[in-house]
Amino acid sequence: MKLVKQLSIATSIAIALITINCGIQKSTNVSEFSGTYESVGYGRLLKIENGAFILADLTRFSCIPLLSGEIEDFSKNIYLKNDTLHLEQGINLYQFKRINDAPDICKKGTNAYKSAQAKVNDPEHNFEVLWDTFKKHYAYFELRGIDPDKMYKDYRPRVNAKTTPAQLFFIVNEMLESFDDGHISISAPDDVEKEAMAFATSKGVSENISEKSDTKTPQEKLNNFDIAKTVIDTYLPNAQKNTSGLLYYGILKDNVGYMQMNLMMGYVDVGLSDTLPLKEYFDEYFNLLPEDEDDTPLEVKGINRELDKVMALFANTNAIIIDVRFNGGGKDEVGMNVLKRINGQERIVFSKKGRLEDGFTPTNYVSQPAIINNYKKPVFLLTSGESASATEIMTLSSLSFPQVTRIGSNTEGVFSDVLDKTLPNGWEFGLSNEVYLDMDGKNYEGVGIAPDIEMNYPRDKQQFLQLIQKGLEKNQDPAIEKAIQLSLTN
Repeated sequence: MKLVKQLSIATSIAIALITINCGIQKSTNVSEFSGTYESVGYGRLLKIENGAFILADLTRFSCIPLLSGEIEDFSKNIYLKNDTLHLEQGINLYQFKRINDAPDICKKGTNAYKSAQAKVNDPEHNFEVLWDTFKKHYAYFELRGIDPDKMYKDYRPRVNAKTTPAQLFFIVNEMLESFDDGHISISAPDDVEKEAMAFATSKGVSENISEKSDTKTPQEKLNNFDIAKTVIDTYLPNAQKNTSGLLYYGILKDNVGYMQMNLMMGYVDVGLSDTLPLKEYFDEYFNLLPEDEDDTPLEVKGINRELDKVMALFANTNAIIIDVRFNGGGKDEVGMNVLKRINGQERIVFSKKGRLEDGFTPTNYVSQPAIINNYKKPVFLLTSGESASATEIMTLSSLSFPQVTRIGSNTEGVFSDVLDKTLPNGWEFGLSNEVYLDMDGKNYEGVGIAPDIEMNYPRDKQQFLQLIQKGLEKNQDPAIEKAIQLSLTN
């Protein structure tokens, strides 16, 4: 899953290990699984002993426990093969190789463990943990034009034993911002970030150092959801919608179905009122989701419930428009289940692999699900630079569908799942550690997937939204009009 309070890989693995009530492999002999395992990529350590497990984050400088539980709760999605534990979750496959023993830094009582524990709040120690994670797992140094050795030499001397938390946050945030990668982030307690902002101001730095900071003028504060709703009000004022209003649909002129999908998540029925403002809705939504369960299957179930209604309405249309121009992501599986409705035969549509020091994890080839009696008429997928992350995975999958025509502009270019990590001091950060490739082996990270028909949208978010808004003031959305025009010639 990606973007918008996403379930991280670490949490996904952990939850999958402890919550799905099925049998272990084809055997209930838990002793087969006893031992210590290190993940292939992703930086995890797994210890299984006496029917219980502990999962930890591992670097050269730290070993941070993440979760513990009982092995009897393991799912049938986990199996052992040649001393390697395999975890299948959604479109992902993770591997843990058995090792002889955990590193000393993970063992209470050892000098390495005591030393690491004594430095949990040490700024230099935390910088080293963060950098070791990036050096081993970040997938795009070369693509982003970053020399990691030079970056380390530039930033490491700025941190010393007397660096305050606010100063450390300022330095690290500045370094991470230079990657220009939408899937890199760091967060600290509010008081630290607030003090860091004051420190930045004192240094004459005007840029935001946190997503929590908001210095934009009112004129610039257009947002995706408001403009998306304006599209609906203009073209489908009586559109049907799901409870949260993340999905709108109806039939346009010339019998063309239109579905606007504004997130790849948020479709679990948690009983919330549809009168809540979107921000309040999601604050409550995440609180109501099951805490001890992987919510990906629930999201898929939710979107399929909505799609049953959508596709029933669209059954006799001449074409379908799927508008994801304002969709910043969510869960890969949600978007792929949308494409499932137009796919009559399961097929491999892309591959993914995780960064592992100087190489990669084994390649995982991902299949696009299919259904019987799929929609066979033309489909137009509208994209923009705001179409990001999981939305791009949907777009990537669509490249294998000859009936899909993409209209708009390049997607954002951030494909990797976010590898979420925790520093010893408790701060959280995330990075891109995976490479997605199409069936020709092409990587779209950093550039996005180009449309078949270019609408020349600005890459700047505000300029793009203003362009759409100005067109709607004249009751015109050229991308929608183009799709309707093309539907008449097919």
